[in-house]
Amino acid sequence: EFQVSMVYGDASDGSLLPGLDVLKSADLLLLSTRRRTPPHAQLQLVRDFIAAGKPVVGIRTASHPFHLRNQPAPAERSDWPEFDLQVNGGRYTNHYGAGPETTIRLAEGITADHTLLQNVDTALLRGKGSLYLVSPLADSAQPILIGSIPDKPAEPIAWLNRRADGGLTFYTSLGHTGDFAQEDFRRLLRNACHMLTQPASR
Repeated sequence: EFQVSMVYGDASDGSLLPGLDVLKSADLLLLSTRRRTPPHAQLQLVRDFIAAGKPVVGIRTASHPFHLRNQPAPAERSDWPEFDLQVNGGRYTNHYGAGPETTIRLAEGITADHTLLQNVDTALLRGKGSLYLVSPLADSAQPILIGSIPDKPAEPIAWLNRRADGGLTFYTSLGHTGDFAQEDFRRLLRNACHMLTQPASR
């Protein structure tokens, strides 16, 4: 279905991303990164890809991929603290502690025949990791799935965001290892990759 190139953090410095220049020819960026501060040239590759209006799929910690917690990037390194709002359309601030599974329902106005939800049984899908605090979403974001845990306000856990550059991002705060064990979650990601690489979505 897809030709996939994987880019991993360097074994001795996870903020170094060797091979990231593959973005120059990529059609889609699937991002699963947490608090990295790459060299300027490497983060610029990400900025250029997104500025070109190309699609992004973000998983879980992609809400805080390129900045450290409450401190600036080290010398000779770059960060992007506004990434979540500008690219994902979210406002991640923290997450609830480990505990009950997150139950999932469709967002208001979303039906089970939505392109992202083809062959996805949301009644069976559960969030196995802590529920992220992401509200309120940007006005440009359309919630798809809502997650709930007992005695706490519900939070969006999957949405589409039409960015200022014209490109489209699908983000989900799911992405715990227990989520990947569920076929319905894997189908959701597959659907997102297919949808965002279709010309009509651009």
